[in-house]
Amino acid sequence: MHGLTRRAISIALSGAAAGGLVLAGAVSASAAPLLAGRGAHGFVYTSTNSAAGNQILAFARSSDGVLTPAGTYNTGGTGTAANYGQGAVTLSADHQTLLVVDAGSNQVSDFAVLPDGALRLRNVVSSGGTTPTSVAIRGGLAVVLNSAGTANVTAFFATPAGLLAIPGGSQPLSAGASGPEDVAISPDGRHVVVTEKLSDTIDTFAVGLIGTLAPAVTSASDSPLSFAGVFTPAGELLVADDGAAGTSAVSPYRIAPSGTLKATQAAVPDGQTAACWITLGQNGNVFVDNAGTQIISTYHLSLFGLVTLTGNFSPGTGVTPLDNSVSSDGQNLYAFEAVSASDQLGEFTIGANGALTSVGTQALPTGSEGVAAS
Repeated sequence: MHGLTRRAISIALSGAAAGGLVLAGAVSASAAPLLAGRGAHGFVYTSTNSAAGNQILAFARSSDGVLTPAGTYNTGGTGTAANYGQGAVTLSADHQTLLVVDAGSNQVSDFAVLPDGALRLRNVVSSGGTTPTSVAIRGGLAVVLNSAGTANVTAFFATPAGLLAIPGGSQPLSAGASGPEDVAISPDGRHVVVTEKLSDTIDTFAVGLIGTLAPAVTSASDSPLSFAGVFTPAGELLVADDGAAGTSAVSPYRIAPSGTLKATQAAVPDGQTAACWITLGQNGNVFVDNAGTQIISTYHLSLFGLVTLTGNFSPGTGVTPLDNSVSSDGQNLYAFEAVSASDQLGEFTIGANGALTSVGTQALPTGSEGVAAS
């Protein structure tokens, strides 16, 4: 990928071998071993976000989309014990690396994902700022959004030994940026993007040849309260806009050579409130969580990049969807949901035109964060 040559990775690994990369302690797996035959279709991961010690909860995914608890792994950091945003847990495209933010200890934990879905902690590193809330990885580049203090985005080499901070890989958000929510990396690896809900802005950072980040280039969002973004394989950025009551929407953009964002079509509303997460599935399916109206909206992305609304789905009375992830085969959606005074994972099958059918739930500790599916 652009920005991270083999030579750059070689230099990073040489530094790690020389002692520049300190590996964390061993992983603790406290749950029963993975169930034979149940993990063949993939796994789902979330974090407990516990202030007493953050942990990753693993679940095995069966052919019907139902989850089975499959292990608990210490991250080596601490959480905040309160829901703070989305994008706290992410998997690499090859599903061999899992990253999680430790917002309470201002750290990021890197796990190797083993063939049976089990996790091995590679290392724990400083996030490069305060209150990391969102993390992304593409190829050999990982980036973390630090949302408090002097908010910034910090880049790391993602190596087989763990994360390694990139000199010159940290940049503050643009002047006036407020309410940063999500970080993403473009498919070509040339740009890092941060959405900022309260200032109605989106920052882009050009990625240099060895993973350094250029200063922020800021663009006004096409619709108010830009919350979360996802890139399509063709490089189009789809942003979920929180908006005022009843005006949640998806705004599509292209990144110009200058780094500014250009809308490719007008924002597409879903008639809901507080869109807070967006995920791209297969067959053009796009899913948006609307926390204010407790609705998951489905959109379709055409081969030409045109976005259209296809439907709205209620995950259940009193169920607030906050984050979601689609399985690698495109057959299931897993939503992180707040329910009264507790949290849960909602399990859904995906039908024609993105139609969702509930197949169950998994209870989670209150204050949990993030979800990533393989």
